[in-house]
Amino acid sequence: LEKRALQNRYGLGVERVAAAEIGARAPLLDRGLEELVGATWSPRDGLVNPNAVRAWYRREAEAQGVRFENRHYVTGVETVQRAGAAGIVRAIAAVRVVELAHGGRGVDQEVLRNLLTTHHVPAAAAAREERIETGVVVNCLGAWAPIFSAKVGVADVTEPVRRQIALVDVHEEDRAPGVVLSELGMIVDPSGLYLHGEGPHVLAGYSTPDEPPGFDFGYDGAPFFEQEIWPRLAHRASSFERCGHVRGWAGLYAVTPDCSGIADRVAGFANLFEAHSFTGRGVMQSFGVGQAMAALVATGRYDGLDLSPLTRERFADPARWVREELHI
Repeated sequence: LEKRALQNRYGLGVERVAAAEIGARAPLLDRGLEELVGATWSPRDGLVNPNAVRAWYRREAEAQGVRFENRHYVTGVETVQRAGAAGIVRAIAAVRVVELAHGGRGVDQEVLRNLLTTHHVPAAAAAREERIETGVVVNCLGAWAPIFSAKVGVADVTEPVRRQIALVDVHEEDRAPGVVLSELGMIVDPSGLYLHGEGPHVLAGYSTPDEPPGFDFGYDGAPFFEQEIWPRLAHRASSFERCGHVRGWAGLYAVTPDCSGIADRVAGFANLFEAHSFTGRGVMQSFGVGQAMAALVATGRYDGLDLSPLTRERFADPARWVREELHI
């Protein structure tokens, strides 16, 4: 509710819904509503498929002449000193990369998992090494941004934190009247649970508050669903009384101290920029961040959308933090 005035100032049309009206707006929610003081409803919100967005951007970029070097892992960075307006600064002259060999789907998945968790390329998985000269470098590696930052001597505040989600099967005969999975939209519960329709199922997630940071892709399976997700689902909706666990998976959030992203030119470098650590909101903010960073890289300044509050320098002064409480 605290964010509603700000959101509506930008024309989002977010409505406040009285507790007594929640069930009529969202028939799925039919339990424990007396605990709530109200809700917000944003009719312009929607769901996005991150893989589809990525594929579209890649396709459009390739149509305009962009070449993607897939399966390349940066192992080293070469820097030089340059004279700039603020004195002598460093510039990234080249990066050294290892191209991963193709070893078949099963082998590739194991190599990729090892690389993403240990940041080491086994000799048997390396096809060749290469040196790539660089005009501009943008660190947009998400949870792995600190790995690259360390290669140029920059200390990051970003931490990788595991998030687990599950697919839930809800038979039609067990659903409350009026519940249509494809019309659920996105529901975020005060308990930290979130859910939305996902094909014939419901996708539900819950972030355990004491999850330790680390590059962990392990999914805790049915026990996690039964202990953390199912009780919260059933507490708010009778449709989940007899639901079933289909499968699940885990991924990483890139989390900062104020749970907002980092975007700017990296101080002390002439040609190093960064845009990462959006704490699970990267796909939602990618369009605006991409446009803003393109202007900064091309012209040296922001044009229209000013991301300067997201500079990493803000973490030196908590008064400058861009605190975001609405994250899941």
